[in-house]
Amino acid sequence: MFEIFFFINPVGIYCYDTEKLIRSTITELDIDACYHFIPIVTINVIKKDILRRKKDGQKIIDINNYTMAAYNALKDYHAIKLAYGNKKARSYVFNLQRKINKNFNVYSSDLPRKVAKELNLNVKNIKQIKNSNYVIDSIDQDKKLAKKSKIRSIPTTVVFNENDNYSGVLFEGTATRHGLIKLFAPKQDNHALGNFFKPKNHLRLI
Repeated sequence: MFEIFFFINPVGIYCYDTEKLIRSTITELDIDACYHFIPIVTINVIKKDILRRKKDGQKIIDINNYTMAAYNALKDYHAIKLAYGNKKARSYVFNLQRKINKNFNVYSSDLPRKVAKELNLNVKNIKQIKNSNYVIDSIDQDKKLAKKSKIRSIPTTVVFNENDNYSGVLFEGTATRHGLIKLFAPKQDNHALGNFFKPKNHLRLI
């Protein structure tokens, strides 16, 4: 059993790619895992994602709109988590990221509402909760966890293996299928699992 913590930007381009790859790898290998999203939004996180999107050929037309979107997504996540649970909150962020991953400029103030309705969430209920002290406290708890875990960049993924004395592995930035297979199923015949992406980041023990 693996326990996975995603420290993410809720509107981040690399975050979506990493989450998607980890999910697909776990499904492919048919292993047990549970997920935790820890969305982190700071000015530095925002600046880095804008640069990454530029590198990917995207140009953010309205920086203020991007900034507002990031902070709103952060609050929405915590409001949904409080009202509907972790699974719905993760689905909300993942679906929002999917819609803006290739082009953030499709984002509008109406998009979060559309994503919420697609998941059968009550938009008015979310709006009432998102500016409450409960959401502020929940965001603060995630900040403390990131500080305690010594998270230096976003995205960062931390994986604990319950079957191996709960040892932990942390990697920063984008994941690779090759690296994930070595992490989740080190005894697998990797050559039999197809072509791999060239690793960009090294896994390191916490």
